[in-house]
Amino acid sequence: MLVTPSLMHVKTRAGRSQQEDALALRADSAASAVMPDGLAADQVLSRIDAPVLRVGAEKTEWQCVRDDHAAMAAAGEWADLLEALRYTDQERVMASGGHRVAPLISDGMRAALTGAINRQDWSAAQAELAALEVLHERNPEDYCAAQVVAQGHIDLALARGRSAPQGQISRDLLAEGAAHFDRAEALVNQFDPIEEMSPLLAATRYALLPGIEDGGSVCREWYQDWVDLDPEDAAAHAAHAVNMMPGWNGSLSGFEREARRAVRMTEAVTGKAAYAVYHITAADLLGDLSPTVDLEYFCEALADYQTATGCQHRANVAAHLLSNIALEFRRDASTSAYQLTKVRAALSDVLWNRLREIQMDCWTRGTDSLAFAMAEVFGPALKRGARIVRRGDGLGTLVRRT
Repeated sequence: MLVTPSLMHVKTRAGRSQQEDALALRADSAASAVMPDGLAADQVLSRIDAPVLRVGAEKTEWQCVRDDHAAMAAAGEWADLLEALRYTDQERVMASGGHRVAPLISDGMRAALTGAINRQDWSAAQAELAALEVLHERNPEDYCAAQVVAQGHIDLALARGRSAPQGQISRDLLAEGAAHFDRAEALVNQFDPIEEMSPLLAATRYALLPGIEDGGSVCREWYQDWVDLDPEDAAAHAAHAVNMMPGWNGSLSGFEREARRAVRMTEAVTGKAAYAVYHITAADLLGDLSPTVDLEYFCEALADYQTATGCQHRANVAAHLLSNIALEFRRDASTSAYQLTKVRAALSDVLWNRLREIQMDCWTRGTDSLAFAMAEVFGPALKRGARIVRRGDGLGTLVRRT
């Protein structure tokens, strides 16, 4: 694997330049109506002396990998890029936060195409895709070159479909999307992910599902292959969870069965973490937990999800989600006392024992959710004038002497 320059500085530079003074945190809205112990959101936020970052070191590292390899692509260093991509893929090299390095390198190799797609400059996107096709023509036996081009076709097809007004996709646009998926499928089918020992190729093959007719019949088999190749990769569970939702290839009851099946497939490696990934994905799509969730089991799974990497990114994701769940249960505490107790216990575990720094990019509902979490766990101490500080492997409270 090539050592990329930016990665050498992530651990020392990222947090230093992005750390926020906790006193600068302000409540997003009037959340005091549901804040515990009569505390106000601003009052709680002003007591946070633990490290607060706009973007966590894990996401910064991921972007550094993309940027470094995008620079190599711009410089035409394709042989080195393909070598790095193959090594990190077959060795299952992991960046911080559990993210695989190979997809990040592939992202960097397609950066010019992605930039054109984001600008909706379709002519430039087609030109960048044609340049990637040349890479494959020069390396026809290299599955990594095929993967980069195939993923580029999939990205462009999906982006073109999203660019059309709701329900107004033209026949020409449909035909264009189908052509991109056909080309991607032809590229991927030249190689077998199992024979190549390639989770990356398995992931790209799985990404074909929205554009092929028999997606519903092959999605479980392709998911199984991806998990067999890399059982620790949460991206496989997240991708399959989307396809198991109603409106895709599944149903709510089927979604729950698939989540339990994922645990059986990977429990020896990551415990119940797969169940947490399924329901985190569902919460992102639905705006709330799936009604089929087993709450107690989910809380246990969230702990395994964070333990699998031990990283602060996942600790913040877990704390944010638990805070929002507890907030909803507290709004209807008369009928949700038992559920609130379970969620509060899980939230307490994360804050006391796992969360050492606050990464605001993970708190997607803003500072009110953060204030509620802190008040829910540390409320009694805060009422006595305590401040929230880093302590051991998590957070704690401290009454400062004056």
